[in-house]
Amino acid sequence: MASTSYQAFETAIADAEPLLVPWLPKTDKQPKPEQQTNEVLKRAALTMTLTAWETYIEAWLNEQLCQKISILKGWFASACGSIKGIHKKFTESVNQLNNPNSHKVRQLSMEFLQSDITGHRLWNNFDKPAVCTQLNKYLTLRDEVVYKGRNNADPKVPHLVKRDEVEKAIKFFKELVKVTDCVAL
Repeated sequence: MASTSYQAFETAIADAEPLLVPWLPKTDKQPKPEQQTNEVLKRAALTMTLTAWETYIEAWLNEQLCQKISILKGWFASACGSIKGIHKKFTESVNQLNNPNSHKVRQLSMEFLQSDITGHRLWNNFDKPAVCTQLNKYLTLRDEVVYKGRNNADPKVPHLVKRDEVEKAIKFFKELVKVTDCVAL
């Protein structure tokens, strides 16, 4: 059964996918007016994809922490400090997450779950280093899109975001979330 965070991700990623509607050309070479519209859609799809990831990982870490904390209820909780205090510290840390790259996700999972969840990310041709590298690459691209926006109105300048890269990003994050959601800590 999928976690609540997984279900939320599925809802959020479903908002990104229609932005790459079938009529959006497979190529990035169109006349200038169509090019600008398509650029906006590709940037929006990438941004929404990474936002879905950020929302998912924050919610998933919270779910995992709540499961661990529920074990502490009772006599042991007083020895370990307040459950509310643990959750408060976690909430503060997650609120500072902003850009959930592999290092930050690893750091949070180690601190609050005593497990490196990035070590559980293996599928197809991706091993841990490849997953971390690809995750960080997509986050960097998202930052460029968010902070630089349209890189240039000149049609001769390469697009900041290619359609096939957005399609690959959506597929990558769907798989990453699926693999992460199956992790048993």
